[in-house]
Amino acid sequence: MKKFSFGIALFSVALCALLICPLKCYAETVTLTLESVGGQSSGSSSGVYVYPYNFSINNSPTLTPLMCLSYENEIYIGESWTATVEQVTGTQYLEAGYIFSLANAPNASGTTIAEAQWANWELFDSSDSSLTGNLPAGYQGDINTILSDALVFANANPNTNQFSGFNILVPVAGTQPLGDDIPQTFFGDPPGDAPEPSSYLLFGTGMLGLAFLGFRKKCMA
Repeated sequence: MKKFSFGIALFSVALCALLICPLKCYAETVTLTLESVGGQSSGSSSGVYVYPYNFSINNSPTLTPLMCLSYENEIYIGESWTATVEQVTGTQYLEAGYIFSLANAPNASGTTIAEAQWANWELFDSSDSSLTGNLPAGYQGDINTILSDALVFANANPNTNQFSGFNILVPVAGTQPLGDDIPQTFFGDPPGDAPEPSSYLLFGTGMLGLAFLGFRKKCMA
């Protein structure tokens, strides 16, 4: 009876790791604090900062560069809020991943980075009149090409894991400083302490193996 109960316990833990935990790890929240911006601005005469926005995640001293996905609202240096960590899934976020990869590529030019940033803003906030009003002259043609290529990629690769190393960080309303607008959504490297699904998969399969051995010994006894 003890062996049987131990096997049941192992089997239950394995199912939790394989079925529940991979979903939970993407439902975790983290604290974002904007520490600095990359320094490049483009757009209207006042300038609009583009990727990278450098964040401390969960008060980590190591800064994580992220790309802004929503043009609306504003954030400021030192501002903190809570964000939900989500997977890169669905056509629109696959497009965002493709566009981000252009800006994140080694030796990407300042123009490429800026155009990629504006392309992602157009992807998510195309109805914002202030966005088109601030768009740098001469960018729209290249942005149209980027958006077209991104859509082709997303449609051709719906199940790609190319962007599995990245996450969407969606702000949780009400966690921003009192009186401030809701922060934007960001895209980039996952938090260092967010568990990877592969870790749970290895753990779960290992537990299933132990449970199987326990049942097998019971049957042979």
